[in-house]
Amino acid sequence: MPATGLFFAVTILGPIFASTPLSLTVALLFASAGSGALDVSMNAAVSDVEAERGGRLMFGAHALFSLGVLVSAVATGFARELGAQPAHVLGVVAVITALVALGTVQTARRASRVQADPQPQAAGSTRAVSAIAVLAALCAMAFLVEDAIQNWSALHLERELGAGPALGGAAPGIFALAMFIGRSLGQRLGARFTERTLLSGGALGAAIGAALLSLAPSPVVALFGLALAGAGISMVAPALSARAGRISDPAGRGAAIARVTALGYSGFIIGPGLVGVVAQLTDLRTAIASLSLMALLLALSGAYVMRGRDQAGTFEEGEELLKTGRA
Repeated sequence: MPATGLFFAVTILGPIFASTPLSLTVALLFASAGSGALDVSMNAAVSDVEAERGGRLMFGAHALFSLGVLVSAVATGFARELGAQPAHVLGVVAVITALVALGTVQTARRASRVQADPQPQAAGSTRAVSAIAVLAALCAMAFLVEDAIQNWSALHLERELGAGPALGGAAPGIFALAMFIGRSLGQRLGARFTERTLLSGGALGAAIGAALLSLAPSPVVALFGLALAGAGISMVAPALSARAGRISDPAGRGAAIARVTALGYSGFIIGPGLVGVVAQLTDLRTAIASLSLMALLLALSGAYVMRGRDQAGTFEEGEELLKTGRA
């Protein structure tokens, strides 16, 4: 985590020195790679803490991410209003990121010492690899729905419902706020409900919200549907990351979360364009309605895939019982 944090801090500065469209593209590729690497390492670290303490922290971590998106967008807007240039904003963020990354060095060293101790590999690790692939596919579906709704909501409010630019521009912010609230709620409910319940319930809420957004007769109703969709879909990625960490052995936890995250990012690439194609062939309401059907499919698939106990965890418990003679 310190290494990926420092790498991201350095790559944040790249766009400042870009002088041509090509150099800016290269700089943004490195910055995005740094962001993705840090994303994976943070999720793996949270999963390690969950395994050590036996609690659920993934929803809270993702809630803070959503809050960061909202706060940084508003803060950057105010900074620009006061005359700040991109170099000023990116420079401040790079310094903050580097300081936080350096602050995690001691924690990372302790975690490395713990993982260096010999630990039995999960007997179900082969099955866990197949499970990780399925979780990654579900994550791609979730990110597709999430990014497509967030990207097209403003245009839907303005073009289909006659909302003004101010109300249309507020739509992505409302979506981000709803995601923060949804993930915070997931953190509070984590001790009472399984990841399967939170994922399926959240995806079902997203399906209802997207349907309401597509059928809304007025901007107010559409914003309510947008908020419901944001709060619902926000539950899915943390639940999948947490499950990926739970079914993996400690040494392979980071790699498992990396696979889920990497394939999940494909949803960000496909989603907005796919909605655009459907909207071109039909209309924007129909395109958003199709996202509702995808969220419903996600809810049903998640309920089926995540049924029962983690097989890897069951094998680990069995091995431990045999070792201690309590079997």
